[in-house]
Amino acid sequence: MLYNGFHADHLLYIIDEASGVKDVVFEPVLGSLSTQDAKLIMCGNPTQLSGFFFDSHNKNRSIYKTFKVSGEYSKRVSKDYIQMIIDMYGLDSDVYRVRVAGEFPKAMPDSFIQLDWVENCSKNNISYIIPKRIDIGVDVARYGDDQTIIDIIFDKRQQQKPIEINHNDTMQVTGRIVQLVEQLRQQYVGIPIHIKIDCDGLGVGVFDRLKEIKEEKHWITVELYECHFGGAGGKNDENEPIEFSNSTGLMWGLLREKLKHNELELYYNDKQITQITNRKYRINSDGKIELEKKEDMKKRGLTSPDMADSLALSLWEPPLQGVYFPNQRR
Repeated sequence: MLYNGFHADHLLYIIDEASGVKDVVFEPVLGSLSTQDAKLIMCGNPTQLSGFFFDSHNKNRSIYKTFKVSGEYSKRVSKDYIQMIIDMYGLDSDVYRVRVAGEFPKAMPDSFIQLDWVENCSKNNISYIIPKRIDIGVDVARYGDDQTIIDIIFDKRQQQKPIEINHNDTMQVTGRIVQLVEQLRQQYVGIPIHIKIDCDGLGVGVFDRLKEIKEEKHWITVELYECHFGGAGGKNDENEPIEFSNSTGLMWGLLREKLKHNELELYYNDKQITQITNRKYRINSDGKIELEKKEDMKKRGLTSPDMADSLALSLWEPPLQGVYFPNQRR
């Protein structure tokens, strides 16, 4: 493994099977590209939806020249092989995309939400609407690599530009939420505002202070909700075949259904797209759907899905006591 980069006037790095190479290997390579005639060539099947190679064809595409070689037009790939893949997996399968077409998969084999669903819902230009309801999801972090994200959704379908906060304490986060609420109350007079805060950690301090401010400022149209990602599971709809093991699954399950049915208009953000599509899931020993833990995502070299969590919070409707199957997709 490379730990210290090389330096020379003329330098060429060739990395084969680049999709499977860990990001840590690329760090010294980047450090070696400081000279004018230093170049990097990466080759490989696009098997992963995260990492350095994936980013070179997506969010960092502008600084690379990318090429796709499709087996459909290659003399080295037999037509029998292509037909076998089609017969076994289908033209619309990820296997065909990766092994024949030279395209990235729509989703990892165990990814909870497919990439093409999120891309279809992500818009560079958000249409203007006057909302009848505003929902705000807040995923609170403090220091380190994690971010506090404030997500705003109009009418449970149109996302505004998320607010990203780095290295702020809980009172500063509270102050930013207060600014946002006052701005929205002034711009959309009388429109109800529903604020959902993750209270499993630092968010509880933000929630408690906002309760006091709500009373002090007489925010009649504002409702606060104490939310917990580690809460009880179940189903969002009685017709769902499998239960979720906890409330994280319920929240992300609602997000998944809205994306699948193209019921959301997301503010285009590459980081958000990556976070939504890179969370894995499994069926646990109780036969319930269990989403990958944040700690396990970080072990794979991914960041905490703060943007995705705040989006899920903004869409979430905390169920009333005794109501088991609220109509979450309304």
